[in-house]
Amino acid sequence: MRFPSQCVTLKDGREALIRPLAAKDGEALGDFYEAVPPEDFQFYCPHALTRAKAREKAESAMAPRQVVLVLEAGDRIIGGYAWYRWQSDDAPTSVFGICLRRDFQGTGAGRAIMARLLQIAREVGPPVMSLTVQKTNVRGIELYKQMGFEIIREQIRPAKPEFGLEPEPEYYMELRVR
Repeated sequence: MRFPSQCVTLKDGREALIRPLAAKDGEALGDFYEAVPPEDFQFYCPHALTRAKAREKAESAMAPRQVVLVLEAGDRIIGGYAWYRWQSDDAPTSVFGICLRRDFQGTGAGRAIMARLLQIAREVGPPVMSLTVQKTNVRGIELYKQMGFEIIREQIRPAKPEFGLEPEPEYYMELRVR
């Protein structure tokens, strides 16, 4: 396995496994995508959250310029999904994203999966990780700051009509991982 799995105990006592996404995870990732309510699309919408896209993401899970982790709890239930990817072997930055099911928010799942992803980023990928976060996502901004990300600039996220999203103020943040 490219990166070893890691067991964690969430604040609510649930045991979870943080592990790389695998090609066999297409259906479980599809279930995860379907559990994201439309009102959360404003915070996480890099692509359509469909079963077809879930299968595509699972099939490309081991691409050489990305790391994709899932937080799995119980009977193959994906409670969280985090990734980072970069354009080329000499890219100065990577792009990061995270999404949690509502029933995993506030349990420490986000912090746990991000901590594991940052451990891996210290070994592979570009030296700087970046993200964008809507200014209305106060919990996300706080978590990113606690994990060491710094606000670099404010900008406007373009409209995403396919998700019914208007342009919105956001922060561009970065973290030097090594």
